[in-house]
Amino acid sequence: MCGNYKFIDTCRIVSYIKSFSNQIRVEDIILYSGADKLCVYPALFELEQSGFLEVVEREELGAPSVVRIKKT
Repeated sequence: MCGNYKFIDTCRIVSYIKSFSNQIRVEDIILYSGADKLCVYPALFELEQSGFLEVVEREELGAPSVVRIKKT
């Protein structure tokens, strides 16, 4: 799964999120960021915990569905 590619996948996700000025659907990150789809949710969790992004909407079970760069 993520293994040694975790850093690369996280960079791809961050780069993709930064290319948008507002919020973005997690489904689009999975489809278009180039990151391994199995690594997206763990990476988003770590990015949220680090304060880089915030979750705008969550699915029923708590998984993020819409995120954006955290406003300072």
